[in-house]
Amino acid sequence: MKNIQIHDIETERLLIKVPTMKEQYKIWNIIRKEDVNKYYFPTPDRIFIKNDLSKNSIDDLTKARKIFMEQLNDWDRQQPFYEKKIESIVNGENSQKFTWSIFTKEGEPIGQITVQPKDEYLNNPEIRDIGWFVDPSYQGKGYATEAATAILDFMFNEVEIDKILTSAAIINPSSWKLMEKLGFLRTGEMQSTYFDDQGNILLCYCYECDKEKFLNK
Repeated sequence: MKNIQIHDIETERLLIKVPTMKEQYKIWNIIRKEDVNKYYFPTPDRIFIKNDLSKNSIDDLTKARKIFMEQLNDWDRQQPFYEKKIESIVNGENSQKFTWSIFTKEGEPIGQITVQPKDEYLNNPEIRDIGWFVDPSYQGKGYATEAATAILDFMFNEVEIDKILTSAAIINPSSWKLMEKLGFLRTGEMQSTYFDDQGNILLCYCYECDKEKFLNK
């Protein structure tokens, strides 16, 4: 892995830019939409730990999600988090180093893409997780594919990471079908903190991708 500083990336229709606070309020207004965060943003472990809640109980999952959404919807609480994230990126800190804001060529912020350290591999920055979201009004136009392709190319060919390990809710096929389109290999299933309206705890497909899989997609 090379110690390369994050930089802006331009594609045919998008500007994938190093984030600034200027657009973060709009980015926050996208991620707090339920149809965006429902299967993108899992409830953080800190919520379960602080409130002594179990990931195996639908009642506890519901309580944890409610607490998390109340926090997520409070801009006064979220603004310091975004400011700290931007500072971490500017300082080149590994935890936030590879995060981009996605813009149209017209300058409208429409989403975010991040290649962050994988929780169980925090001591190995060459293994990463990836996540992205796009405003619902811009979905179905191939923007996520365009952004993810450019970022994977950057991470594998410039930064030279070894592998990406990630997952997607089985109930969210638009996400995992895109992963497979990008060359990700399905490796199994795992329980998630997501749940449906009937009170069922949902499973995720697990995926991995390395440079060879990406180039041979």
